[in-house]
Amino acid sequence: MQTAGASLVKLSTVTLMSVSSLSPTTFVSKNKPNQLVTAETCSSSSSSSSSSRTTTLTFDLQLTGVMASSKNKGQTSLALHKVIMVGSGGVGKSALTLQFMYDEFVEDYEPTKADSYRKKVVLDGEDVQIDILDTAGQEDYAAIRDNYFRSGEGFLLVFSITEHESFTATAELREQILRVKEEEAIPLLLVGNKSDLEERRQVSAEEAAARVSEWGSQYVETSAKTRANVDKVFFDLMREVRKKKMSESKDKNGPSGKKKKKPCCIL
Repeated sequence: MQTAGASLVKLSTVTLMSVSSLSPTTFVSKNKPNQLVTAETCSSSSSSSSSSRTTTLTFDLQLTGVMASSKNKGQTSLALHKVIMVGSGGVGKSALTLQFMYDEFVEDYEPTKADSYRKKVVLDGEDVQIDILDTAGQEDYAAIRDNYFRSGEGFLLVFSITEHESFTATAELREQILRVKEEEAIPLLLVGNKSDLEERRQVSAEEAAARVSEWGSQYVETSAKTRANVDKVFFDLMREVRKKKMSESKDKNGPSGKKKKKPCCIL
């Protein structure tokens, strides 16, 4: 694996992933990641249908206004790459995310509203952080996707190779991303998930490759179940995001790395 040990956090309305590197009553706020969130009143119950690491908590939250830990203090200076998972419902966006974050496959499908994850990884020898937003695939949440897309730096556009309709939907989703971001050069990978179900394939690799050829993007087939190419799609996308950031920084500051000075105008 290409990942390094890290504090992993998943936040949703009432569910938090149990992480050994954090105390049972201390979690990192999704909205204010440099603050501690402590559970003043806490009760827990484990769900048998979920993984052993998932615990449902009921608690009152209090922001302490301090850094999460000395380790998180150091992480604030790390490069942060924001990745958005996009695709129709049931294609495996959450399964890919959880496989990447926790090395486990969650087979039971539960519709996602929006879950946020953060992890420290080693990208080409450099410590960085990846922030993953796993968005809803259901049409009920289509109206709020724009807000998610605005915050993203790179996108994994996921479909299931066993469902041609989900592949068709990727074109419209990409158009929505481009419209919201108001630019064409968006770091984006097309991901054909469920490659382990070859006998049920409805979308050929050639058809998907032809689409990304038009987009100028990359196509990768994955399996959240077998973990095939799971790390690859996240790391390849982070490289694309990093490349874009470096290009924008160079354009802004000039070849020397110094900020360009505005020309003087003497009246």
